[in-house]
Amino acid sequence: MLMMVAACGQKAPPVPWSTVVPKRIVDLEAKSREERLLLEWTFPKENTDKSVLTDLTEFKILRSEGDLIGDQCRGCGEKPRVVFEAKLDRKGEDKGKRMSLLFEDLEARKVYVYQVVTLNRRGHPGSPSNPVTVYWDYPPHTTRTVRAERGDKRVDIDWEPVLGATGYNIYRKGEGEEFPFQSLNREALTVAQYTDLGVENEKRYIYSVRAVKRIVRTDVEGKGSLSLPITPTDLIPPSSPLGLVAIPLKNGMELNWRRNRESDLLGYYIYRRKLGEKEFKRLNPAPLIKETYLDTEVQIEQDYEYAITAVDNSPRKNESLHSEEVRVKYLY
Repeated sequence: MLMMVAACGQKAPPVPWSTVVPKRIVDLEAKSREERLLLEWTFPKENTDKSVLTDLTEFKILRSEGDLIGDQCRGCGEKPRVVFEAKLDRKGEDKGKRMSLLFEDLEARKVYVYQVVTLNRRGHPGSPSNPVTVYWDYPPHTTRTVRAERGDKRVDIDWEPVLGATGYNIYRKGEGEEFPFQSLNREALTVAQYTDLGVENEKRYIYSVRAVKRIVRTDVEGKGSLSLPITPTDLIPPSSPLGLVAIPLKNGMELNWRRNRESDLLGYYIYRRKLGEKEFKRLNPAPLIKETYLDTEVQIEQDYEYAITAVDNSPRKNESLHSEEVRVKYLY
């Protein structure tokens, strides 16, 4: 027997287009960068009805302002006005993307409140984003007398403190790049020194140090110091090899020693001198990989002294101090 089930649904009233708008932006941030203000936010991916946002076409920046009196704002709360607007003509490619925008028209002793509004292709706006409040005043002076010392996968920086500064930000870029908006330090430094451990050896980096001044709840950042180039490099040689022994054999003098444990070890150099000679002479032109060496250019009844060094694989080929010397007469 066939059973047929008929389903029926209840139709809902149509939703007005004006209510299907981009979701509200909730991550608007404001940061001071070199006497300017950087706004950052993420465009929404969905509409308010959770449908995929495909028609994001425009955004506007709203701003209200007041006077900074002490640590309070006089005049804040007034109706915001549009201070920037832009069309987005990339067919929805901006949805979910992070956006950055710089403002340079700020005045000292002012308080600004910013919000972002997005619009769809019908011109219907979403709700204004979360507001961000910026307390603005004259920025601190430029940081001067910046010094840097290179090391093995590290750069140590220090500078003269800036009068009136409450902290400092450190920026780094590679050769031919622009300084990023994000500083290396998450929070403003309260000391006039910084160690960067996120670098590679033999790569040229350029640093900028910027002083910041705390204005109520905003860190106003001054101009960056003169760009400081530096190239980290491995200056540390391996430790001296241990356990060197010399064994006379029929076909020469055999040397053996214990392997070094450095991860950047390239190999070993062998040194020899005859009894009475002042200087050691290196026997191998290129570093040895194995911990053994046969010296075939020896003479019967001759006393020899041997020493070895370890070499790393850095461009500088850092070489250790001589191992403990061994003295032996070649008799076979």
